[in-house]
Amino acid sequence: MKGNRGFKFISLVIIFVCISAFLATIPPTINIMGDGLGVFTSYMHKNEFVIENEFYKSRAFDNNLMNYLTSVASGSVKEIDKNSSSGDKEQQAYSREQLKQIENLNYFIINKDTDEVYTNTNCKTAKEFQAKYKGECDVKLSSKNHNVSYLKTFDNKEYSDSNVNDELGHAMELKNGEIYMSIPENFERAPGVYDRIYEAKENFNRNIVAIQIILVVLVVSFILGIISTFLYKRSKVELFDKDSFWLKLSQFVPLELYMVGLFFAGLLTISSFDYYGYIFESFVFAFLGIGFILTVFYIFNKQIKSYDNKLDFFKTTLVYRVFNFSKKSFVRMLKLTRSMPLSKRIVGLAIVCIGVNLFLMIFAISDYNPFIAIIAAILTIGGFAYYVLKKLWYLSYIMDGTERIKNGDVHHKLKLIGEDNFTTLADNINNIRDGLDKAIDNQLKSERMKSELITNVSHDLKTPLTSIINYVELIKKEEDIRPEYLKDYVNVLDSKSKRLKILIEDLFEASKASSGNIELNMEKIDLTQLLRQSIGEMEEKLSEAKLNLKINVPEEKTYIRADGRRLYRVLENLLGNISKYSLPNTRVYIDIIEEDGKVKLTMKNISSYELNFDPDEIMERFKRADDSRNTEGSGLGLAIARDLVNLQGGTFSIDIDGDLFKSIVEFDEIR
Repeated sequence: MKGNRGFKFISLVIIFVCISAFLATIPPTINIMGDGLGVFTSYMHKNEFVIENEFYKSRAFDNNLMNYLTSVASGSVKEIDKNSSSGDKEQQAYSREQLKQIENLNYFIINKDTDEVYTNTNCKTAKEFQAKYKGECDVKLSSKNHNVSYLKTFDNKEYSDSNVNDELGHAMELKNGEIYMSIPENFERAPGVYDRIYEAKENFNRNIVAIQIILVVLVVSFILGIISTFLYKRSKVELFDKDSFWLKLSQFVPLELYMVGLFFAGLLTISSFDYYGYIFESFVFAFLGIGFILTVFYIFNKQIKSYDNKLDFFKTTLVYRVFNFSKKSFVRMLKLTRSMPLSKRIVGLAIVCIGVNLFLMIFAISDYNPFIAIIAAILTIGGFAYYVLKKLWYLSYIMDGTERIKNGDVHHKLKLIGEDNFTTLADNINNIRDGLDKAIDNQLKSERMKSELITNVSHDLKTPLTSIINYVELIKKEEDIRPEYLKDYVNVLDSKSKRLKILIEDLFEASKASSGNIELNMEKIDLTQLLRQSIGEMEEKLSEAKLNLKINVPEEKTYIRADGRRLYRVLENLLGNISKYSLPNTRVYIDIIEEDGKVKLTMKNISSYELNFDPDEIMERFKRADDSRNTEGSGLGLAIARDLVNLQGGTFSIDIDGDLFKSIVEFDEIR
């Protein structure tokens, strides 16, 4: 296991080195490219645009060096007459001075407009110069009416361009003239002076070597990085777990120290872009900066993953540690004082405030500074008042919480603040609340057991009752039943058994609804359509009761989310109650109203019985409007309707106004 962890650590180090090396090639590459893209093939070789190995074919020669040489060479024979400004004369002198300082260059310059010649050789004509000086690279620049042409010869090959105005035209000072230049073969650096040509060539060669090295570094770091990443991912060993010594050591270092390191690493990386001409230094600085940044971010990642609460990462800051230490010291000091009774603590605090106030007032009087006395009084009296008011606020909070618990919010829990007499009082009230919660839970458990008992008994009664009903049906099919009065007995037995079946089914349904033991298929339902369907199913019973229905529903569809089968049972129960208990030859009003994102279904009917009961009472199980129980029904219809509506997320309520009985079903409207 240790060997695997060590191998994975080595792989991780190699990954960091490869990434750092890969990215560290960017600054030196930019520095090299910033040299006028001198390492690329120049405009004289239009069919080629690659990194060039030959100095005389590169942009470093044709663009950079030739621009400078053209400028100073053409400026040395610039036409000067009596109308020329002093600036033109100074420019000519400057150009000649610059030419004198250039080593490893033979030149012959002629202004065709003035026939003025300037050269550092003994040649009298251009032909003589061309015949005498054959160097490593020979150049001829011609200007005819400011149209510049360029001819160069090296390695026994000629390269020419008849129009180089875009490249060298801005540097050519001659309207008509010729510039001949020859760079000696195998020239060496001139001692004691800045040899521009030698330095340009050497700088080009250094850049080429640097690019080759950069390419090697890129390829090697990329391949090695891919291999190391594959090996690192393949290893399933946890390199730094939560209990790792090195991870704990990294957490000991304050976050601010890491941030300072990241700041300086960032500066080091940014500064690597400014090391023009120092390719190695640029690479090293970028490598060190990027490597440090990668390491720190890897440490941050491991630290954050080691915390269950990610915000604990910021607890490693020095500021938090100092604050936490101060807080713990203050808490320990408070614990020493909290062991005292609250009354003694207030008295002691008052004595301390008075003592501090007197001391500061004496100091203020002796120093003749009443401002100190005023500030001392405000701070001490204000601090004492704040402490007392804080305790009074907590007492008021406890009283308000006790009032909430008394009013039925038995789940309200008081916050425990501090450690004094008020805290003990709040804790005792919470314990009473917990006991009350336990009693309520036991009561609910008892109710649930009762519901389950009713459900089980109802289920057990179904089987024998079904047998009784079946046998009664068989007896009714017998044609010859003697004596005749036995048929009346059979009819009574048939009627009562079927009513008992309905009662058992209602009891079973009510028990399931009250316990919530029902599977719901919630879907988008058109309440208007479901209401019309229910009324259609109950039309015969409503007609027999001689009731006149007044239906007021929206023209558009009214959608709610509910279980269609269960909601139909609710409507069936409500309409059934209307048909049983409504006064004959009266109107029944059924309305569907949409308001404030709600859909409200209201059914109103005139009762045939005196409604001398509470609306909540009538929704209890087995409660019936007909106390004499002469009508059919189990007294469970409204209880079932209420529980089914509540299970579907709606509300069910009843309102009684004299003999007007109103049931209200309300759901959230959906679009």
